[in-house]
Amino acid sequence: MTEWLNSMALFEKILWYISIPASVLFVIQMIMTFIGIGGESGDIEDSEGAGDGGGDDPTFAVFTVRNFIIFFTVFSWCAITLYNAGISEIVTVLISIVVAVIVMFVVAGLFYGIMRLAQNGTMNINHAKGKMGEVYIPIPAKRSGVGKVHIMLQGVLREVEAITEGKSIPRGTIIKVVDVINNNLLLVE
Repeated sequence: MTEWLNSMALFEKILWYISIPASVLFVIQMIMTFIGIGGESGDIEDSEGAGDGGGDDPTFAVFTVRNFIIFFTVFSWCAITLYNAGISEIVTVLISIVVAVIVMFVVAGLFYGIMRLAQNGTMNINHAKGKMGEVYIPIPAKRSGVGKVHIMLQGVLREVEAITEGKSIPRGTIIKVVDVINNNLLLVE
């Protein structure tokens, strides 16, 4: 092994010193991703959250730890291949950088697409404002008690506690959500 390393030019040694640790980190990262450890942790820019399930829209994050590892892995292996094919050092570095950046953007795009498809099952009750529903358990008048309503929220029929400021509302009545109180109680009319 030492003879093999000593027989290389300095440029090729540097490429191997980059490729070996980057490749090991890449393999560890892939194993952790497939077994469910790691997810989005380590990203410089948070790209959590998705769609209607709560949270913000995912961001297109290029500058993440994952993408830096991918950049150095692709860069070094591309450079080793091109250099061994007889291409000059400058051209090798330029082509390898371009290829690595393209791969980084492709991976960022794939993860962005995956995160947009993911759905967080947490109900965001604030999405109920202005929606219509149906009384399930009668709602007493003038905030004197709590009833329950069925309402479509984030694509799912939910049963949520509700109060009203007006007259009592009997079962089966169609209501409109006016406000959300304490993140768990609807004010309806």
